Amino acid sequence: MNAPPVAPLERTPAPRTRHWLPAAVARGVSLFIGGFTLLSVVGAARSEALDATIWWVAVPFVPRLVSAALLAAVGVAFVAYAVAPRMRVWRRWPTLVLLAFFAAVAAYNAVDFFLVWRAGDIAPGVPLPLSLIVALLLVFVTWAAARAPAPRRRRWAATAVLVVTAAVCVVLFPLAQVLFFGTTDYRRAADVVVVFGAQVHGNGAPSTSLRDRMDTAIGLYKDHLVKKVLVSGGVGDSGYNEALVMRDMAVKAGIRKEDVIVDSNGVNTGATVRDSIPFFAVAPRARVLAVSQFYHLPRIKLAYARAGWNVLTVPARTSTPIKETPYLVAREIPAFWVYYLRAILG
Repeated sequence: MNAPPVAPLERTPAPRTRHWLPAAVARGVSLFIGGFTLLSVVGAARSEALDATIWWVAVPFVPRLVSAALLAAVGVAFVAYAVAPRMRVWRRWPTLVLLAFFAAVAAYNAVDFFLVWRAGDIAPGVPLPLSLIVALLLVFVTWAAARAPAPRRRRWAATAVLVVTAAVCVVLFPLAQVLFFGTTDYRRAADVVVVFGAQVHGNGAPSTSLRDRMDTAIGLYKDHLVKKVLVSGGVGDSGYNEALVMRDMAVKAGIRKEDVIVDSNGVNTGATVRDSIPFFAVAPRARVLAVSQFYHLPRIKLAYARAGWNVLTVPARTSTPIKETPYLVAREIPAFWVYYLRAILG
């Protein structure tokens, strides 16, 4: 009697785990996001006037303390995932909820950007908000954290990728601020516009940068958006005082001399911020605009924030492309972090 044929055993598929490289990249992004978020919370705790979340995401419809608590929890969750991605159930689900929450907030900020743009309150140079990029990155990190852990055998390679990714984020973040925030025009009716000085040539003629800054400020005045024009600059290598050259440009363009405020000691960004505040601090609710080239504006915003003032920035019009622009933009990478840490740490 023949035995019945035996059916071949079906192989049970091995559980799928994520590839170590995307997981390591996600952890590097998570480390940067978490660290930056916690720094923002520290800044908010140190000064009520400093809203450091504007560089990242803003939690809507909740009091300041609640927002700070939520952001602190989010920051800790991101850093914890970056350092220890293997999570037990008690940590896994709260972490995923916080990551998803942060992604949702960033998406809301992106929608709000388009609503504000549609209302005419801003004129962005880039038709997309940085918060949309942030939201996509947060979705990527949430997706990576929700998957099965990567094998341990790539631990050192994964750590190296994590560190490199976080370092790349440190470099790219200021560039993103220059591209998205710096090119956005926030002009509206204000009491005064502060114009930051730039080079004057040896023959006394203003440089292209200075001319563009002044043309922009003069336009704000002639459009009746500002009542006063504060020009600030120092004596450069040419021997000319930038502020006096700027004053003469303003008067020649038709601005009344009594409406021009001159600060001849504005030798750098910090000096201009420090010297300009007494002119409008007499009116606590004064609205202030600041004009400079787009790459300079994030640093200006941080300098005024450190001093407790929320100025609105207006990028100078570009009459002629400046060949040094790539260098000037690159210079803002370390400058942004210096000014950011000054504003956060005081």
